[in-house]
Amino acid sequence: LAWLGEVRKTIDLGSWEPPALKKVKVAVPTVGEAVEHWLSVMKAGVRDSTYATYSAIVTNRVLNDDALCAVPVDRLTVAMVGEWWERTITRWPDTAPRNRSAYQKLRAAIALAVEYGHIDHNVVNLRAARRQVKPKAKELPATADMLSILNTVPHRFRLVTVLCLFHGLRLGEALGIRGANISPDCETITVEGNLVRVQDEEGRSTMVHHEPKTQAGYRTVPVLSEFVHVVREHVDTYKPGAGCYATTTATGGPVMDTVYRNIFHAAQDRAGVTARITPHYGRNWLITRLAEAGATPKEIGRILGQEDISTIVGVYMRVRESRPAELMNRISTTKPTGPSSGGAVT
Repeated sequence: LAWLGEVRKTIDLGSWEPPALKKVKVAVPTVGEAVEHWLSVMKAGVRDSTYATYSAIVTNRVLNDDALCAVPVDRLTVAMVGEWWERTITRWPDTAPRNRSAYQKLRAAIALAVEYGHIDHNVVNLRAARRQVKPKAKELPATADMLSILNTVPHRFRLVTVLCLFHGLRLGEALGIRGANISPDCETITVEGNLVRVQDEEGRSTMVHHEPKTQAGYRTVPVLSEFVHVVREHVDTYKPGAGCYATTTATGGPVMDTVYRNIFHAAQDRAGVTARITPHYGRNWLITRLAEAGATPKEIGRILGQEDISTIVGVYMRVRESRPAELMNRISTTKPTGPSSGGAVT
């Protein structure tokens, strides 16, 4: 009652103030906890396959780094981030794009901690880690080498090999082709999605069908005349139903991309092909051949389902060394007038 009387007295005198609110101390997360939380936030807004890629990169290069992850975010310093980056590029010297992706995701996770008020600013700010690494130019695979691989790969996988190496389909697109996507005359292939490898909650990998990310991914690809018989033979042999995948395992299940890659490289070894060739190199081969045939970058993009024309021009297109001389000869101002002489055009 005495306390209540004092309070009433201060109110009457106009000097009363509300008691200060007790500040609730919020536990500051560690770097590892902040990264795991960022991953959980991202999961709701991206495809399963994209999340699986994020998770794999972050787990291997960030969450498995105990020295970094045990540090509370308010104790993290630029020097610590630099030490982590040095460890990362030393351990994975040949995976610069994935290393850089890990850095970007670590920075995003710490940025979220800034938004939550755990820290005032983001110390993940390394110029060296932000620097773009120019990708190595893909070699133009020799047609003879590609044909050797095709002729050596097991019969069940010849269709996928033809579609990847000679028609520019991405591996997931080729594995995702269903019976209904092959025209009755076997002269066109309709691309309507791709098979993507994802992990379930128990860590088991499975192939899931996804629609194309962009409208350009939906397209009809003409089959080169010399390979129509490969498509037709595959349909006659395996008889895929309209809604069934055209290429399956012996038990009828979808083919894992990792399984096919192993089969592809085994065929490459048996064929004696020593040049570096992957299923994706077929896009490089087709873009170059189409460019040599006079196709514009936009026309090439429609065939390959590629909206980004700059990618076609700046990364994929590699013209054979003999091509510039051939083109210059076509516009020569000198016309031959006989077997060994020529006259200038005036």
